[in-house]
Amino acid sequence: MKAKLDIAKSWNQVSDTWQKRIQPLFSRGDLLWGTYGPWERDVKLISPVRGKRVLVAGCGSAPDVGWLMKHGAKSAVGIDISSRQLQFARERMKSANLKAEFIQKDLDKLSKNQFKAGTFELVISNYALQYVRDLPRLFEVLAYFLRPGGKFVFSFDHPVSTAVGEKVLKRGKQTHVDYLNERIQHWSFSDWNASGDRKVSAYSYHRTVSSIYNALVRAGFTIEKILEPKPIMKGGVGNTRKYEAAKRIPETIILVSKKK
Repeated sequence: MKAKLDIAKSWNQVSDTWQKRIQPLFSRGDLLWGTYGPWERDVKLISPVRGKRVLVAGCGSAPDVGWLMKHGAKSAVGIDISSRQLQFARERMKSANLKAEFIQKDLDKLSKNQFKAGTFELVISNYALQYVRDLPRLFEVLAYFLRPGGKFVFSFDHPVSTAVGEKVLKRGKQTHVDYLNERIQHWSFSDWNASGDRKVSAYSYHRTVSSIYNALVRAGFTIEKILEPKPIMKGGVGNTRKYEAAKRIPETIILVSKKK
């Protein structure tokens, strides 16, 4: 599964219009786990974070990093592949008078040399791991960064949702569903109603829940909880045309795990 597109370049291109669209959501002052919810205040997957050292894998413009520091995290490090997204991240922290470290890096190239073993008590990733080619390898690296008993919580596109194509949902019937074959999928940012970015292409990886679960176990994690939330917020980060379908076909999956 090798992508020809440059996902960093794609995110650099769409970042400005993306910020305009999602900033009203992040202005609510909470951490959003999925395209239509849930909010951290409701599900409490990582709260409380006070005093914890946290790594955010695929931080984007860092709304999660800002939330962590506002809620008392001892420190936060955000990693992202997009230079433009990280520019917004630094501006966000500066305007809020908060401090955090940011690293521009492809998560597929993140290695154990980046941090010492057991550096963090918490690792989170919010809708970023679907861009990672070698997810089992990344899980092993993140496990190395966590102290024993540390939590790893992440969300991304639900594999059931990515198994059902957009055109299928529009027709209102399942004429083509491919869940079991893991693959790279190409799409454009227009799928997110980002009207100014219709020509910007992107890709993500479709995987089965079992392969994700098993990769976590092999990396030394125990899975505490899996969430498949129903949509609670129409017109969120996700495609508004898919809101009704998301009541039947889960759009987001969230896994809560702990390092042994």
